[in-house]
Amino acid sequence: MAHNPPFRKDTFKTCQPNIILNEKAEDATISTPTTTSDAASTTSVNAPPTEERLLLPASRRSFSDKICHIVHINTSTVGDYVAEELSVKKLNSIHDWLWLAGRPGTPRSLSYQQSSSREIIIDERADIHLVWVPGRMFLKPIPRYLLDHDFWTRHITSQDTHMSALGFLRSYVALIQYESDFRIAKEKHLIPDYVTWEAWVDFVDQFLGLGDLTTKVNKRYHYGELRLSRLNKVCWIQGRVRGHKFPYQTYGEMLSMNMAPIGAATVYIAIVLTAIQVGLATPQLANNSAFQQASYGFTVFSIIAPAGFTVAVLIVIFFLFIYNWRATMKTRQPDAENRQK
Repeated sequence: MAHNPPFRKDTFKTCQPNIILNEKAEDATISTPTTTSDAASTTSVNAPPTEERLLLPASRRSFSDKICHIVHINTSTVGDYVAEELSVKKLNSIHDWLWLAGRPGTPRSLSYQQSSSREIIIDERADIHLVWVPGRMFLKPIPRYLLDHDFWTRHITSQDTHMSALGFLRSYVALIQYESDFRIAKEKHLIPDYVTWEAWVDFVDQFLGLGDLTTKVNKRYHYGELRLSRLNKVCWIQGRVRGHKFPYQTYGEMLSMNMAPIGAATVYIAIVLTAIQVGLATPQLANNSAFQQASYGFTVFSIIAPAGFTVAVLIVIFFLFIYNWRATMKTRQPDAENRQK
């Protein structure tokens, strides 16, 4: 089923460099002799037409036997690639909990993000788009193919992919409101270099002219910015060991980050224990049985709690180590079988 693109065919056509690039590619093909091996490799790639190929990444990741491989994007997999590239199924699976991580509505502009001391970090994963941590905002740049009218009609044909694409573009309509936002987007390479401010304004006018798209975009885009720490907690509650995006790079970093609260708690406990000692030295509290019991309970708690929390953190780290070790061994097993063959 075909879905109409949210902009006219000529919106970005006047500023796209594809035709010039194609002419250069054709000239290079004519002037450069092609060897037999080159011809064979070109045929085996089964690449999309030159103009369309320039809209796509150089390669894609594919998982086989739980091992990541870098593979070509060929004509038979373009639609599948786009569907996978724009997929936000991880966030859709926890949609009922997204209210804990962010507010419904559209994201705030790029200039607001910078004024909030958030550094813009590029991440090509759609389910990390508009996710933030203190001091950083993760954004997926607009792929070239989403601004190409012909590409929409050829490859964005499924309902799910169309809704994801519309939602993604709507997020940028909100992010780039002012010319200052446009300059930030250019500086951070969030939009293709050939897009002009005039073309962007024309695109936004057409997009907003479609009316309320709330029911036509993927439900993930019913929310704007999402806080990563809360997304991770929701995923951990649901049994996803690594959360939505694992926040630690090493086990040592994980240990130090989780031990910091113990240090702060220890200072508070020390203050309370000092106050208890002072209280027990006064006649009014020295013979007060309720205060005696409270002092006894808190003293035992102050001994057990930090040790228990530390042990719990170490157990979690050990569990993650075993989890990662088992995953590594599973990926090594096919290699061992291939070597035996």
